[in-house]
Amino acid sequence: MARSISSFSVLEYFSESGGSKCGYCNRSSSSLSHGMWAHVMSAEDYQDLIDRGWRRSGKYVYKPTMHQTCCPQYTIRCHALDFLPNKTHKKVLKKMSKFLAKGDITKGLTDESTMDMNTLPDLLPVQDHLCPDLRDPNISTKEGLQEPSEAIASNQATKTFFGSESKVQKKRTPHPGVGVDPARPLCRKAKDIRRERKRQKLLHGQPEGLKVEPRSSTPSATATASNRMSACTSQTVQRYPNSTDCAPLPSTKQPIASVSTAPTQHPQAVNRQSKLLEEFISDQGGPDASHHLEVKLVRSSPRSTEFEASFFDSIALYRRYQQAVHKDPLSKLSQQQFTRFLCDSPLEEEHRADGPSEGYGSFHEQFWLDGKLLAVGVLDILPRCLSSVYFYYDPDYSNLSLGVYSALREIALTKRMHHEATDIRHYYIGYYIHSCPKMRYKAQYRPADLLCPESYHWVQVEHCLPLLDKAKYSRFNTDLSAGDDDCPVSLDHVMVLYNRCAMPYNVYQQRWAHSKDEAEVREYASFVGQRCAERMLLYRG
Repeated sequence: MARSISSFSVLEYFSESGGSKCGYCNRSSSSLSHGMWAHVMSAEDYQDLIDRGWRRSGKYVYKPTMHQTCCPQYTIRCHALDFLPNKTHKKVLKKMSKFLAKGDITKGLTDESTMDMNTLPDLLPVQDHLCPDLRDPNISTKEGLQEPSEAIASNQATKTFFGSESKVQKKRTPHPGVGVDPARPLCRKAKDIRRERKRQKLLHGQPEGLKVEPRSSTPSATATASNRMSACTSQTVQRYPNSTDCAPLPSTKQPIASVSTAPTQHPQAVNRQSKLLEEFISDQGGPDASHHLEVKLVRSSPRSTEFEASFFDSIALYRRYQQAVHKDPLSKLSQQQFTRFLCDSPLEEEHRADGPSEGYGSFHEQFWLDGKLLAVGVLDILPRCLSSVYFYYDPDYSNLSLGVYSALREIALTKRMHHEATDIRHYYIGYYIHSCPKMRYKAQYRPADLLCPESYHWVQVEHCLPLLDKAKYSRFNTDLSAGDDDCPVSLDHVMVLYNRCAMPYNVYQQRWAHSKDEAEVREYASFVGQRCAERMLLYRG
């Protein structure tokens, strides 16, 4: 009954131990999680694991103990195919286009002010109870995010203004003037100007014979607008047939349906707007541009030739970023730490006929500005998503909001890969941490879902945020009877690896009756799910 181990994922599981220091609230021994050391893992297995709340840091895969840890971390994903950039995203894209064209870096939006926290690692330390050969003394938790001085000053100013010490200034009587200049047009609010421009754009974009009526306060015009709104709502419901975005909030007796994985229908208007992201990116640069930006996707594990050629450039950039942004001492930024954190990966290189041309596995997306490495995004390409792992950049170019820009490029990359592999539809942004205000930026990439920590169903972020405002840990699926669809029923078919032989757990128990690890194996199976437990190999030493 023994089987070859060449086609299996091989992992070592570690039960929860004493807490470690939290990198978000900076409390000691308050961050709790379960972990596994993945010696090798298939892309399909890791896809199923992150859909159950797991994430990787190098080869260490961890799952927060959601109801006990100080800062619950919820897996979040963006519907890349339906993503529309908001006003802030467009500003970042335009700023990059202006910089490439004219060489100007506009001061204002920076990575901090635009909530670019994609640079924060989803990194938990390897616990002390790991085997000695699996420990990494160079991996440590972040020291926590320090609030910018500008934000502190702003808070102090706000308290002074609204506090008891504030002094109300008397209104001054304006001096008499000559009045409005009749030769100039009347002032208009910027909001009204934007509405008019949008209406003109829609008029130019409509096919011949289709008229858009001007805004009016008459009853007939109001009814027409109401009809158009109803039509728009019906179109949205068609796009998300199984979602609750346009439906009333369900009662506790009705389940929130998980987001369907079937292809969604896109109305023509949505198609036209969804191309804006690609249009912004395609418009950047040109033969007469002051700067040239080249984006390369290179495989990091196993290392490709292009990755090897830029390895030391990547280390130098990583050290500069960690020192400037996270204030890490140079002594902690060794080559070994960089390799184990951002280069080593348990994911094997996989290629399928119906997959993307790059294949599945771990990659570095490199941004080269005029031949110099500007930024690097660490990515995993999986069967149903593109997963962001980490991002670092040249701190001299922080005014370009490179964290936001890279996320938009990764969403565009997800869309492009969907044309080659139709199952790739989502962009995973790591963990959403509502209790940490600086991590809430991830909810801006919409439409988005959060993973229910109990039923493992995806729920639209709009329904989750009010629950998280009341409590930092929450069950998102309001159907209390809904449970884990992939919960293990029996341990008989859980696969284990013993003496280099793969076998079901019941066979292992029969041959080695002295084993007393049933509770640990049951806990492992409950966290990874029945499907993964029957495919992956749990190492038994």
